[in-house]
Amino acid sequence: MRVIFHIDMDTYFVSVERLSFPWLVGKPVIVGGRTLRSVVASCSYEARTMGIKSGMPIVNAMRLAPDAAIISGSHGSYASYTRRILEILLSFSPIVDPASIDEAFMDVAGVIGDKPCRELAARIQKDILKNTGLWASIGIAQNRFLAKMASKEAKPRGIVELETDDIVDFPVGSIWGVGPATQRRFLSLGIEKIADLRKFTRQQLRALLGKHGESLYFLCRGIDDSPVIPGDLSSPPLSISNEHTFSTDVLKPQEYLQVLALMSQKVARRARDKGLAGNTVTLKYRLSNMQRHSMARSLAAYTDSARTIYTAVRSLASLAISSRIRLIGVCLSSLTDKSGRQLEMFECRTEKIDTAIDRIRHRYGEGAVTGGRTIAKIDVS
Repeated sequence: MRVIFHIDMDTYFVSVERLSFPWLVGKPVIVGGRTLRSVVASCSYEARTMGIKSGMPIVNAMRLAPDAAIISGSHGSYASYTRRILEILLSFSPIVDPASIDEAFMDVAGVIGDKPCRELAARIQKDILKNTGLWASIGIAQNRFLAKMASKEAKPRGIVELETDDIVDFPVGSIWGVGPATQRRFLSLGIEKIADLRKFTRQQLRALLGKHGESLYFLCRGIDDSPVIPGDLSSPPLSISNEHTFSTDVLKPQEYLQVLALMSQKVARRARDKGLAGNTVTLKYRLSNMQRHSMARSLAAYTDSARTIYTAVRSLASLAISSRIRLIGVCLSSLTDKSGRQLEMFECRTEKIDTAIDRIRHRYGEGAVTGGRTIAKIDVS
């Protein structure tokens, strides 16, 4: 039988900020952009009691908690702490899958021995707290699905173990893949709890929701065979992208070129972090009427160079943008393993420079070293 842990850091962004700014402890804190079009990336439990939640527009959050501290966030610090946490997890088991910047799955069946699961989970939780000052909630189960549900029940600072029959009274909306629309459909059929969903046959759910319904048939019964794949064995991404929403709509090149340069810089750095390069650059933008558009260009060679990406996307912008936009983004796709591509004649020198700069950015944040084209009054955290 498998033993899966789901480690989920408690209010991760807020907790990291509080390590640097202790005066934030006990106060409602919101991490997100500082423009009126930004959304809440994370918030403290004090803010949540006031009705604030992740994904909420900043303007709505400010109405609910006008005295809350609003912080743009230190993404370099978050990434640094994530690496430290992963090192701790890997000291307990080699099978660790980082699901996101603040959560990871672990398969500990091969290392737990005869010791109780909770004892190992408590040791992991204690080590994370001792070495980082951050609290983690841990879910324990026989598969990923149940482990994630367990960690949610464990919050904050707890450890919870779930079996398949422990979830029958959970709301149907707690299942992976059941969004608001599906939940409303279920409620119209009198399906409120997981126990209600279990009354439906596999064929009935497939007829109701297609292939997704068949997946829900297994999940509501606590069945999930998906393995925990170590991070370095996970499938590589199909693309790497970054977007920026303007505080007011823009049209002139001088209003968005600095942002394009910064997005290109971030995309290139993330590609190098993963040892990847791409030869398709895509400009993404959203008009004032919320319509999304994109335009792509194939390059002559694979690249992880911010300058090459920026040159391509700047050219695309000059052709595509003819009316005011509220969002702009850069995407690098058609990715390949960097080690398998042919290097350009003078690339060795620039690669060493990029490596040195990336180390600085990882430690001190994206804005520690930046290209001249990116210098403008925009958030570079």
